[in-house]
Amino acid sequence: MSFTLLDVVLFLGVSQGIFLAITLRFIDNRNKAANDVLSIAISIAVIMLFGRVVAFRIQAPWVYYVAGLVDVTIFLFGPLIYCYIRRLIFKEKPTFKLSFWHYLPAIIHIIITLGIYVASEEIMAFLKEIRFVSYFWFFAEMGGLLSFLCYTIASFQLFKKHKKVMEHQVSYVLVIRRYVGWVLGAVALFTVLWLASFLGMVFKLSSISTVLNYAVMWVSIPLFIYIVGYYSLRQPEIFRMLLQPKNKDEKARLKPDEIQQLQKRLKFFIQEEAIYKTSDLSLKTLAEKLNTSPNNLSWLLNQIYQKSFYDYINTHRVQDVLESIDRELHLKQTLLAIAFDAGFNSKSTFNKAFKNVTSQTPSEYIKSRKVA
Repeated sequence: MSFTLLDVVLFLGVSQGIFLAITLRFIDNRNKAANDVLSIAISIAVIMLFGRVVAFRIQAPWVYYVAGLVDVTIFLFGPLIYCYIRRLIFKEKPTFKLSFWHYLPAIIHIIITLGIYVASEEIMAFLKEIRFVSYFWFFAEMGGLLSFLCYTIASFQLFKKHKKVMEHQVSYVLVIRRYVGWVLGAVALFTVLWLASFLGMVFKLSSISTVLNYAVMWVSIPLFIYIVGYYSLRQPEIFRMLLQPKNKDEKARLKPDEIQQLQKRLKFFIQEEAIYKTSDLSLKTLAEKLNTSPNNLSWLLNQIYQKSFYDYINTHRVQDVLESIDRELHLKQTLLAIAFDAGFNSKSTFNKAFKNVTSQTPSEYIKSRKVA
């Protein structure tokens, strides 16, 4: 039996997948909870890819049976990607786990598949007569596609929720959001391509089916998972948001005298200590300075100042920049350098915060002062 370039590529894919799955399990202090889920996803991707290698090279009845069972993985990637994203961006105690119901479609798929394999000749004849097997595989792929689509939407909603939580806990944009945004973008693209492939099969659109088909999608999943896995190997431990339930007694959290005392301490650290100039300032860090809890400080900012932590701190940073412009310091150094001195850690965050406060871009604001 001769080996082709495709055999070599597939073999390398399987071996690299095994390497990633094992390595991610033993990385210390690097998002272990999320990487454990990613390791499982990569292991499943290895099984998928190996199943395709065997099916391509070996023509035997048992290969058909194994390939049928491997198809169950289409119901697993959606839940695993959602779980990976959630563990990556949120810190929860106990660690988030998916319930049994998320895996029920995969269990049902396995039970029906095994039932078909062990069915007697009489039953199989009846199933062929009513075209049960053909309908089963059709609805299995459709179910897998719908499952993947639902978890993709849920992951985007989770990402949106993360932004809101982030604004109440940190004063800067987390780098991890760019990575998660890239992952979700790739997931969305894959979902669209899978949908196109499925519709091409249903409506017999040869122009689509020749480019996008079931086999292509099977190879694409492992490749995508591997890319995410390799990135995770060099991804440093990240700052994850605390996902906490809302306090039902939120309006009566602090007494009037407690509010006044907390406001005085906050005013001191903002005006006298200029703590907002700390670029990686978080709600927890500032709360510790004020000798209060993060929940109390968050409540004060939301209820009294009507601002999120992110907006409150960045507003003071913008005011600091405006004062520097009034003193014409922007003529001696770049505006971005002034922004960094005020506590901003990126140009995009500075521009966005500046426009939120002044309704103008930095350049527009400086030009308006010259005209005045």
